[in-house]
Amino acid sequence: MDLFHEIPDTQCIVLCKGGVYKQAKLYRRGKHTYVGIRGGFVRICAKFGDTWPTSAPDITVVDMEQ
Repeated sequence: MDLFHEIPDTQCIVLCKGGVYKQAKLYRRGKHTYVGIRGGFVRICAKFGDTWPTSAPDITVVDMEQ
């Protein structure tokens, strides 16, 4: 079983529903990258324009350390 592992020294800024920006930690599980939010994890998808959509339709990553 693959577990979530924090990626050291990396963070991102996410835009949540209602126009709220939050700073969050990044995690890796297998070959995918996730953002820790609301007590859980959402998967970051391929970059589209200047942002990264996520598996949660109301959360978008607007900037992250790569």
